[in-house]
Amino acid sequence: MYYPFFDVPKIGGGMLIAVVAILHVVVAHFAVGAGIFTAVAETFARRRNDTLLLRFLQDNSRFLILFAFILGAVSGVGIWFTIALVSPRATSNLIHCFVWGWAIEWVFFAVEIVAGYCYYYTWRTVSPGRHLAIGWIYAVAAFASLFVINGIITFMLTTGRFFEERAAGNYDAAFWAGFFNETFWPSLVLRTLSCLALAGIFVCIVVNLSRRYTREERTRIINYGAYCLAPFALMAPVSIWYFNNVPEASRRMAGGGAIAMTLFLAFGVACSVMIGAYAYFALIRKKRYVSLETSLLLAAMALVATGAMEFVREGIRKPYVIQGHLWSNGIVDDPAEYEPLMRAGILSNIPWIVDPKDAAVADSKTRGDWVFRAQCIQCHTVDGVNGIRHLVNYDRDIIRNDIEYLHVRKTFMPPFVGTEREKADLAEYLYSLNYSARDRGYRMPNEDPE
Repeated sequence: MYYPFFDVPKIGGGMLIAVVAILHVVVAHFAVGAGIFTAVAETFARRRNDTLLLRFLQDNSRFLILFAFILGAVSGVGIWFTIALVSPRATSNLIHCFVWGWAIEWVFFAVEIVAGYCYYYTWRTVSPGRHLAIGWIYAVAAFASLFVINGIITFMLTTGRFFEERAAGNYDAAFWAGFFNETFWPSLVLRTLSCLALAGIFVCIVVNLSRRYTREERTRIINYGAYCLAPFALMAPVSIWYFNNVPEASRRMAGGGAIAMTLFLAFGVACSVMIGAYAYFALIRKKRYVSLETSLLLAAMALVATGAMEFVREGIRKPYVIQGHLWSNGIVDDPAEYEPLMRAGILSNIPWIVDPKDAAVADSKTRGDWVFRAQCIQCHTVDGVNGIRHLVNYDRDIIRNDIEYLHVRKTFMPPFVGTEREKADLAEYLYSLNYSARDRGYRMPNEDPE
C-alpha cells in the first residue's frame, strides 16, 4: 500500500478515467487514420491531378491541427493526470516495465506533431513531392506511435511471459515478451480499423461544414472517404480473433459472465458492422450523398463503438489492473505482499487515510469506512457510479459472508485483504448504508436505542 487513493465523489475514479480516455482514444485514432487517409489520398490526387481532392486535403489538414492536435494534447495530459491519481501503482508499474517503450513512443509523437504542422503550413511553399513526403512522414510516425502504445496497453490484459522472464533475470526478453503479447496483433488490427473509420467519418463532417463545395463535389469527396469506412465491417471477425487470445476468465466475462461486458461488446460490434455495411452499400456501390446530420449520426455510432470496445477491454481485466499481477485495489497478487497485510491489517498501512493509533480506538462503522476507502474506492462510490449502497441491501451476516467469499462468488472482484476484525468493520459500514437498515433506524451492535 504505497500510494494514497483519490476519491472522486459520485462519478468515481474509474468513470473519470473512462470519460477522458475514450475522448482521447477517439481523437488519437482520428489523428492516425487521418494521416493514413491524407497520405494515400494525396498520392492518388497528385498522380491524377485531382485538384478537388487536393483542395479538400488542405482543408482537412487544418481541421486535423485544430481538432486532433489541440484536443488530443489536452486529453492526453488528462489521461496521465487521471490514471496517476486513481491508479498510481499501476501507472508506476507500466512506466517501469516499459520505460524505453514510452521514450520511443514520445519520439514518434514528437515527429508526428512536427510533421503535421509542416504538412499544413507548406501546401504552397514546397514542391509537391516534398509535401507528399511530409504527409507520409506524418502517417508513418502516427501509426508507429499507435503501434508502441498498443503493445503497452495490451500488456495489461495479456502479459505474455513478461513476469517469468523478469523473475529469471532476462530483462530484455521480458520487455519483448510483454510487448508482443497474445493480443498485440488482433488489437492492433482493431485499432487500425477504428482509425480508418473515424478518418472516413470526419471526411463527411468536414466537407459538409464547408461552403466551398457544391453538392456534386461533396458527394465525390465523401465517396473517397467511404473507402476508409468500409473496413469497419471487419470488426466482428477481428474481435473473434482478439477474444480467442484473451485469458479464459476474461472470455467468459465478455461472453455472459458479466452482462454489462456482454452488452457493451454487442453494442460495439453492432455499430461497427452497421457503419461498414452502410459505407459499402450506400457510399461505395451507389455513390450516395451523406448530409451533415447523417455524418454526425455516423460519428455518434463510431463513438459508441469505440467507447464500448474500450469499456470491454478495461472491464474484462477484472479483478486485475495488470493481469495476474496487480489487483484493482492496488495490491499485488503475491503472498509476500498480501499475507503481511492480512496479519497486520490494512488500517495499519494507510497513514494517508487514518493514523493507526486513531484506527485502534475508533468504532466499527468508522473503521469500516476507512477500510472501504482503502480497498473499494478505486472502483466503487457510495451513491454514484457503481454505487455500493444499491449492492448491500442484506443483513449483517450475509454482507459479512459475501466479504469472506467475494472473489469466489464474483470473480471480477479481488479478495479482501485484511484482518478478521477489518472484515467485520467493513460489513458493519456497508450494513449502515443498507436502505432497509436505515429505514428501521440503524444501530450498531449492542447500541442502546435513544
